[in-house]
Order: sequence, then C-alpha cells, then structure tokens
Amino acid sequence: MEETNVITIQDFSSLGQCSITAALPIISAMGIETIALPVAVLSAQTNCCDDYTIVDLQKHLLPAATQLKNLGLDFDFIYTGYLGQSAIVEDTIKICKTTNPSFIVVDPAMAEHGKLYSGISDDYVGAITELCKLSDLALPNVSEACMMAGVNYSPVLDKSKVEAIAQKLYDKGIKNFVITGIKTADGMKLAYCKEGSVKFYDLREIEGQFYGSGDVFASTLVGGLANGLNVDTSIRLAIDFTEKAIQITSKDKSHNYGLKFEKAIPFLIEQIQKYTN
Repeated sequence: MEETNVITIQDFSSLGQCSITAALPIISAMGIETIALPVAVLSAQTNCCDDYTIVDLQKHLLPAATQLKNLGLDFDFIYTGYLGQSAIVEDTIKICKTTNPSFIVVDPAMAEHGKLYSGISDDYVGAITELCKLSDLALPNVSEACMMAGVNYSPVLDKSKVEAIAQKLYDKGIKNFVITGIKTADGMKLAYCKEGSVKFYDLREIEGQFYGSGDVFASTLVGGLANGLNVDTSIRLAIDFTEKAIQITSKDKSHNYGLKFEKAIPFLIEQIQKYTN
C-alpha cells in the first residue's frame, strides 16, 4: 500500500515554532511522511529580533524539486507557506504544474492587520493570487483575503462583508478557501468558502498575541486532509488542536516566538486516531 506524502514549500526558522519548524513535526505526528523544500533559512523567527540572519535558497528550489521527481518521488500533497518573493511564488507555480500533485494547499502568508509583511513587495499580492487560483484549498487570513479581493481591510467584519469578500475571491478564480482570523461583533470566526457558498465556524477567543497560530492551524488541516478526512472535519480538527496549543502557550507570558504545540502533540495523535479509525 502506497503511503501519502506532503511536500511543504516555505521558510525554515531555526528558532521559532512556525513554517517548516511547525509543519514537519505536526504533519509527521499525524502519520504522514513530510518532505521539506525550504525557500530560505533564518536564524530566528522575524518577530523575535531585528538582527536575524537569512540565507536565500531560491536558486535551490527548482533543482531540488527536479531531483526529488527524478528519484521517483510522487508529489501527493503540496503545502506552501511563507515564500517571500514573487520569483519564488513563480517557481512554486512551476513545481505545482510539473509535478501534478493530487492536492495543493496554499497559505498566502504575506500580511497581517491590513499590512504586508516587511520586505514583501506590492506585486507579491498578484503572484500569490495566481498560486491560490491553482490550489485546491487556499488559507488566507482576513488581511490577505481583502488584499487579493481588492477591498479595503477592516479589523471588524460582519458576515455579509465576509460573504462579499468571498464572492470576489471566487470570481477571481479561487474556488475553495478558508478565511481565518475573522473578528465580528459576535466573536472570532473562520469561514470555509466552497464553490461560492460560505460556512462559518465559531472560535474560542483567548486574550493575547500568538505568533505562529496560522502555521499550526494550516499544518494540522493539511495533515487531516492527507489522512483522508474531508475539509470540514480537517477544519474542526485544526481548530481544536490550535486552540489547545494556544491555551498551553498562554500560560507562559515570556514565550513570544510561536505556539508551544509540542505539549499538545499527544492530544493531536489521540484526535487523528479517533477520526481515522
């Protein structure tokens, strides 16, 4: 019996429970072989300090993907996170088109609070939109969804506004996506948008700033899909595990570089076994 694998394309931070550093242990703990194609190596997650070191691996990406394909590796799932440069997005699109994966998940990972991350150029929005159009499931947060839809960002939205944003993304050719981090008058929510329809999920709000929660959510969702769960079940699993990791992290006020998801891994294994057995 052939086993499913996930190839994740994003950056690697030596210090910081995010990006590849989150994807590898989380998806692997869910029983899925996980293969990393890093686009950059950082000494630390960017919110930890201003003097982090970075090694750009763009020239490595296409040759590495080609070698993996030549070795006979099947690209079952491709999961992309922070890519950082339009040229890397374009290379990732080439990889997706030439390796013919069964499922593509794209986390745009480019903006928060209505602003692009430092160092990301304005043309990146168009490039990542093209990658999202190629995906089977995109995972923009509210800021990213607004940018790709071409609407002004608002920190608080009602459901009708979210539905309008979802329709614009659908009209642009992004058919299936999850909008995360939606703050409404009725609390935090996320929205699963499938072929033009929108389903909302309630989230438990825990006070504080928790970097890397999007990476934990996305990695868990991908792991659920790779285990054969449908999108709805994978979303619920990802919500539960992310909230568990946030609860644990919230008890350590000095921790500022990601979620302490490692402490919640036993819960994740228990849940994926329950859903798959």
